Amino acid sequence: MRTRLLSLILVATAGLAVVGGNDWPEWRGPSRDGSSTETNLPERWSPTGENVAWSKPFGGRSTPVVFGNRLYLQTITTQSIATTQERLIAMDADTGAVVWERRVNDFHSDVRYDRAAWASPAVDTATGNIYMFTGAAELVAFAPDGRRLWDRSLPEEYGAITTHGGRTTSPIIEGDKVILNTLIQNWGPDLGRPGNRYFAFDKRTGQTIWVSSPQARHWDTNYSTPIVVDVNGSRLIIVGGTDGVFHALQLNTGKPVWNYEVSKRAILNSVLFRDNIVYVTHGEENIDTTEMGMIAAIDATGSGPVTPAGIKWVTHGFLPSYASPVMDATRLYTMDNSAIMGAFDLKTGKEVWTKRLGISSKASPILADGKLYVGTESGKFYILRPTANGADTLDEDLIGTAANPEPIVASAAVSGGRIFVTTMAPGEPVAGSAGHLYAIGPKTATRNAGKPVPAPPTPAASTAPVAQVQVFPYEALLNPGAKQPFTLRLYDAKGNFIRNAPASEAQWTLDLLGGTVGADGVFVAPATGSAGFVKATVGDVAGQARVRVVPPLPWTFDFEGLKAAPMWWTSNLKGVPNTIDGSGVIVRPRDDTVGRRTRFFMGRPDWSNYTVEADVRGTEMRRQRGDIGLINQRYALVLFGNGQHLEIHPWQAVEQMTVRVDKVAWDVNTWYRMKLRVENRPDGSAHVQGKVWKRDQPEPAAWMIEKVDRIGHMNGAPGIYADGISDVMFDNLKVYKNQ
Repeated sequence: MRTRLLSLILVATAGLAVVGGNDWPEWRGPSRDGSSTETNLPERWSPTGENVAWSKPFGGRSTPVVFGNRLYLQTITTQSIATTQERLIAMDADTGAVVWERRVNDFHSDVRYDRAAWASPAVDTATGNIYMFTGAAELVAFAPDGRRLWDRSLPEEYGAITTHGGRTTSPIIEGDKVILNTLIQNWGPDLGRPGNRYFAFDKRTGQTIWVSSPQARHWDTNYSTPIVVDVNGSRLIIVGGTDGVFHALQLNTGKPVWNYEVSKRAILNSVLFRDNIVYVTHGEENIDTTEMGMIAAIDATGSGPVTPAGIKWVTHGFLPSYASPVMDATRLYTMDNSAIMGAFDLKTGKEVWTKRLGISSKASPILADGKLYVGTESGKFYILRPTANGADTLDEDLIGTAANPEPIVASAAVSGGRIFVTTMAPGEPVAGSAGHLYAIGPKTATRNAGKPVPAPPTPAASTAPVAQVQVFPYEALLNPGAKQPFTLRLYDAKGNFIRNAPASEAQWTLDLLGGTVGADGVFVAPATGSAGFVKATVGDVAGQARVRVVPPLPWTFDFEGLKAAPMWWTSNLKGVPNTIDGSGVIVRPRDDTVGRRTRFFMGRPDWSNYTVEADVRGTEMRRQRGDIGLINQRYALVLFGNGQHLEIHPWQAVEQMTVRVDKVAWDVNTWYRMKLRVENRPDGSAHVQGKVWKRDQPEPAAWMIEKVDRIGHMNGAPGIYADGISDVMFDNLKVYKNQ
């Protein structure tokens, strides 16, 4: 337990350190740059046992993190594809013994089971709490003993969209904040447009601190993990966007500071920072040349779009799409897509040398003890010693066999004199296969092997004028009549904290929102559903919080007389009121945007044991028929237009979980009634039942489709689903507790 005690002492000693020398608490390590100050690290090993402290028969896509004597790995279960879950495994880092394991269901996600659990967890070094962000965009906080502290369902609360590729950002912990980004399609004029957003959550409660929308467009999902740096008296987050732009945002407020557009593809890499210079890389198309890929150094002290004067140097032609770089005193090192390691001069950007390590690579190199540690998708793990003229290969090992190598997608981690490496199962994943986790190094972990990372300086309260008013919490989901107190935090133009302000100092108003707000900053929700903004103005500076009020069950909505879809629905801008045959309906119009497959969530994520019904109607446009369905407790009942079949989805992308009824013929321009019921069972399973019939006919007594889910979703928000390859329509929606 000595390592653990050392970490706690370092945390508790004010101003000395936030991360112990042996810790690797986040994906990119203690300094978020892929490096470690540990010494006497391994130069040789063998998967067969040489210099292996321990190994485990499970791995994955995720880099493990280490704090004290605990190692945490986010991966998937392997007993059966039909019961796949993400899991967080806590292990004794010294021995590899499993201390506890917590499992989390994925839902409302297009991520395949073998692409889930791509993000690495993050450990808060002040408390030891662990935060995992799943492939389904659920953020979950755990205590060191495995207790679940809180969770945020970003699909149901923010309309998060997760796609087939599975790329998921790893969270970071900075001060009181958990920071991440994801693609959303939420409600309201500010977040209703589909796009990638940046979030800061309170690490203690999970409440939202701010949401930032610096991107004007979205090309593809990404997993660029942010860094946090000090630039001219301002704490900045720097991160690659899904819009092909590197963004700098104020840490405390999310306000955009500067941006550097480089590509029309998403940025997957994280950046490096030193002496007010940011080093950026990408491996996609450039916007200013036909050459692919780029490595560049830019001035971090500017504002607005980076101009040519702010660019120190640019090198084109090297393609590090996936890997994030590392650097020593003179050179930057990174891996291109075809497993070529490259070294580049930090002052000029000139290519110094390259070394081929295989044919395909996604893992980022790690730099420690003067050595580079990196794996390839061909199952090779390399230990290299970089020099001014090249890289000496100290060790090269194949994990798996030549016929069935175990791909290495995750970066390595360094802790206690050891290198931790995870591999994936060889070939197409099947039940029971999961790769490996290796602890490379001495049988006894070394102590004090690295230098503690100094804590960032605690700035004095700013005396500059108030330029930003932050209303906390930034987002609230309330029941009718509930009271929500809001507090005020004041910041200067650089995002530096000035002071907490009493509510009485502000003028409080409401925008688009029913209810009342008093001079004490307490909002009282109306008796009906509503959504909008609570605004606070201090002097001539205003801030706001977002509020949704969800009416209790039962619901009955006929959509008569609506001018817009209810704003307390997520994705509300995608629902358009119309009149069909003299009756008010909600139409999901055809479109080809990233939010084409729309889930309208309209309740609380903690609801359970209820039934959803609605009339549905489809059309045919350009020889295509959209899909339409209901959502209940994280299950979807979907009627497929082109395929003419009916399915129940616990996790849409996993066919082995789906129940399907073929040859369910349904006509265009005809109203049908759909019904979906979910009941929790005492054994932890969920009984899911669905049926569809023509609206003008009596409801059939029998259920058409059923599933008993052994890993049941125990709660979730109700909603409706539409794939907008053609117009689809809803009417007469009902949601009520099971009868």
